[in-house]
Amino acid sequence: MTENAELRAWFKATYPELKGCVFIVTYGRSGSTLLQNMLMTIPGCVVRGENFNAIQPLFETAQRARRSRTQWKKGGPDPSHPWYGAHQIAPAAYRNAMVKAFVRHVISPPQDVRWLGFKEIRYHTMGERFPAVLDFLRDSFFNTHIVMSTRDREQVLKSGWWPKHDPDKVRGMVERMDERFAAYHAENPGTTSLVDYKDFSRDPKVLEPTFKALDEPFDEAALSGVMSRRLKH
Repeated sequence: MTENAELRAWFKATYPELKGCVFIVTYGRSGSTLLQNMLMTIPGCVVRGENFNAIQPLFETAQRARRSRTQWKKGGPDPSHPWYGAHQIAPAAYRNAMVKAFVRHVISPPQDVRWLGFKEIRYHTMGERFPAVLDFLRDSFFNTHIVMSTRDREQVLKSGWWPKHDPDKVRGMVERMDERFAAYHAENPGTTSLVDYKDFSRDPKVLEPTFKALDEPFDEAALSGVMSRRLKH
C-alpha cells in the first residue's frame, strides 16, 4: 500500500506540523470515546468523534467514478452513447478533491495539528468491503495509523442501546468484526494496532505500543487523568 503522492504533498503543505493521521475503527459500546481521549493526550492530536460513517460513501463514489471511466471511456466521446463523457471523468482528481474537502470540512483540524483523524463505530455496515475501506484510508491520508478496538461481546450486549437488539445478531456482529480486525491487523502490523477495552480501561500501559508506533511519548499521568474523568454518554 502506497500513499497518494498528490495528497501527501497537500497534507504537508496545508498542515505543516502534521505527523500523520490516526483513526479509531470499532463498533458501538467498545470504549471508543475513552480511547479517543487517551490518544488525544498526545500533544497536537485531534481525533474527532463519529460522523455517521461519512467516509464510506466517499470511498464508494470514488470507486464508481473509476469504474465508469475504466469500463466506458471508449464510448465516452460519442454523444449517442449512454455513457457519453465517461472518457473525461478524472477519478484520481475527484477522489483527491473529496478527501481534501473531508479533512477541511468534516475533521476540520486546527492549522497546527500534529495528528488528525476521527473515530467511527459503523464499520459493521460495510460487510466484505471493510478491508477495502481501510485500504482507502491508508492510501488517501498521510502516514495513517488505524487503531481497532474490541470488547467482550457479552459486555457489549449489556451496554447502551444494544440490549434492545436481537442478542444473537449482536453477538454475531461482534464476532465477525473482531475476526476482521484481527485479520487486517495481521496483514498490516506496522500501520495498525489492535486493543481490547478490558485492557486499556484498566491499565493505560497496554497502549504504550500504539504510542511507540506513532513515535510519541507515553504520558502515563495524562492518561490516568483521562481515565478519572466521567464520560458524558
